Amino acid sequence: MKILLISYFFPPYNNIGAVRTGKLAEYWLSKGYDVRVISANDQPFSPSLVTTFPVSRTIYTKWVNVNALPEVVLGGRAKVSKQGFSSGSSILNRLGRLYKTLLNFPDGQIGWYPLAVKAGGELIRGGWAPDLIYASAHPLTSLLVAKELAAKFNVPWVAEFRDLWTDNPYYQFPEWRKRFERKIETRVLKTASAVVTVSDHLAEILRIKTGLPVASILNGFDQENIFDSTNSIFSKNKLNIVYTGMIYSGKRDPSPLFLALKLLKNSDRVHIHFYGRYLSDLKEMIVKCNVESMVSISDPVSYQQSLQIQVESDILLLLLWNHESERGVYTGKLFEYFGARHPILSIGAENGVAAELIKERKAGMVSNDPEVIANQLEKWIELKINGKKDALILPKEASDGLTRKEQFSRLDSFLIHNNLLSA
Repeated sequence: MKILLISYFFPPYNNIGAVRTGKLAEYWLSKGYDVRVISANDQPFSPSLVTTFPVSRTIYTKWVNVNALPEVVLGGRAKVSKQGFSSGSSILNRLGRLYKTLLNFPDGQIGWYPLAVKAGGELIRGGWAPDLIYASAHPLTSLLVAKELAAKFNVPWVAEFRDLWTDNPYYQFPEWRKRFERKIETRVLKTASAVVTVSDHLAEILRIKTGLPVASILNGFDQENIFDSTNSIFSKNKLNIVYTGMIYSGKRDPSPLFLALKLLKNSDRVHIHFYGRYLSDLKEMIVKCNVESMVSISDPVSYQQSLQIQVESDILLLLLWNHESERGVYTGKLFEYFGARHPILSIGAENGVAAELIKERKAGMVSNDPEVIANQLEKWIELKINGKKDALILPKEASDGLTRKEQFSRLDSFLIHNNLLSA
């Protein structure tokens, strides 16, 4: 059985999307499938994501950077990768949004499309013909590549949505573009044989929209990547709260936690550590809430480092948008948090799938109320001060069924059931 995986995000480039696709390629190869990958080289991420998937099975193509001009204006690709198109100028911000609306269609990776299609065509015409094409989005350009190759060579293909397309709660473009893009989305998906996404709620949206077989395959965590704690990173005298990842301005809001810090009797015994990209707005929020001494911001770290940091922490912070459209979103880091086995403090959507999972498994607390958060922090601080760190470790049962291998096994069953994969 030959599987062609199409994914712009893929190791060694350190991106959360590359974690899932890299692990999926490794898993399928370990199951005996003949797997090849088409990805992109020279991505604006640290090439630090480790994979056991052979480089010889991966085609890294060149790509045209459609955002080269605004990147020069805004200080270079590395800076834009870290903070996005935002700048200190409102005029530049408006121009940046207009540029993305018109030229990032369906996303900023569209310049990869012709070169990825060319690479896939050369691979297949060269004698390696896939039985299945599996495309992972975002970026959505991956789906366009898969659709084109599937049509050219009469191969079934599957669309994977780690995030939705026009139904994405973080969709950032005007309504006129959304209406047009919905037509493109329908045209693309009607050629797919099945759809995969990352939660039951999102699966139901796609099932209604496409009429296709849809599977919900969670992100999961890798038990072999969870390291033992060495207690060497953070202060032993403080309750260390960790957040790894991006923050979406106005949608994932840590201010309830900052307000809770102001209510603590033991405020000198807690510290919050943020690691990631797009955190520039966070600095202003920290100053506004006057909690500079209790919060620190660090640059992005490698995937392996982020896992180690999570294990070394005491509490893991999850930020979600407190909005109905966020209801079906887990985020990939939630499962890493379950793997690290520390209590999770979730702020944002209190009735979404992520909040429900945390509550069902007694894996922490969910709240947007600063007083409630402060009361829980005092309890956790007391446990830390009194040396009862074991009480800040979740039981193994809390993560039952959430490993990545278990989830990928469910994916295989779904594809086999729909005659897209051989047993």
